[in-house]
Amino acid sequence: MTRILVTTDGSELGHGALGHAQALAGAAHAAVTVLCVQADAVALVGEFAYVPPVDPAEFAAQASALRAELQALVPEARVRVEPAAGRTLVRAILDVAREENAALVVMSTHGRGGLGRALLGSVAEAVAHHAPVPVMLVRAGQVPAVWAATEPDRPAARHTPTA
Repeated sequence: MTRILVTTDGSELGHGALGHAQALAGAAHAAVTVLCVQADAVALVGEFAYVPPVDPAEFAAQASALRAELQALVPEARVRVEPAAGRTLVRAILDVAREENAALVVMSTHGRGGLGRALLGSVAEAVAHHAPVPVMLVRAGQVPAVWAATEPDRPAARHTPTA
């Protein structure tokens, strides 16, 4: 079976790719894995964000709550909430894409440009550059027409993806 890996950082903006992945999975009869890589802090190293190891007890509590939230948003998905365990965010995402044998990675991008992008880099851009499979980047704040039609009170629901 074809599998789509969709990533989120746990934020509302990060969840922006979930609906797109669901819509694609429905059309392609694909399975979905939702991945959230958790960390206490992020230190910038070149274009990649290096994530120091997370305290296991703290991680377990955060992961349980986040896993329940993501499972409620995407009930049919396999949900993975993992510590970065000393890897870069990019490496963690690429590792899981390989483990899951994903045919596609879907992720949100904050759409930073100029100085913000130069200083902070882009995890989404680095994943797209290094991934062994296609990567679909969803600009933050865009939700698929499926959500717009079913959740009109959702703040971002007024926007639909552009071609």
